[in-house]
Amino acid sequence: MAGAHVRPGTEADLPAVAAIYTYYVLETTITFNTEVRTPREWVDRFRANVADGPYDLLVAELDGRVAGYVETSQFRPKPAYDPSVEISIYVAPDGQGAGVGGALFGALFPLLEARDFHRAYSVIALPNESSVRFHERWGFVHRGTLTEAGRKFGQYLDIAFYERALP
Repeated sequence: MAGAHVRPGTEADLPAVAAIYTYYVLETTITFNTEVRTPREWVDRFRANVADGPYDLLVAELDGRVAGYVETSQFRPKPAYDPSVEISIYVAPDGQGAGVGGALFGALFPLLEARDFHRAYSVIALPNESSVRFHERWGFVHRGTLTEAGRKFGQYLDIAFYERALP
């Protein structure tokens, strides 16, 4: 198996991206979404955030198939937050441990810095020790935890806010 190849995502990648995300929606507490996004929602989101906006969708391919993605989006909906960006990263279950996440972050951060973003934020649903360790390896710092901020699969879950300065 060759290393992950990272490239900008396109509308043609959205079904593969959706399949990865759908797994996390239906099977895990990694995302607090409880409903699967429709194909139209994926296209609208891509067009608004990536094609017409300042944000990114990068996909990582392993052996010619999309094995993970990272997307950036607006951190908060007020103009003063525009120098900040929220990051979401998902790796297909069968792509974990193959360097997909590292390849995605390695390609993403130079893009963010070139666009003059000032801070990157990730919100991690807890418990998720592997995601916490991964983000800390990439320079993210824990900035706070909200307890029992959401409920999924009948359990209350905490979320942790992680921040990375973008030089």
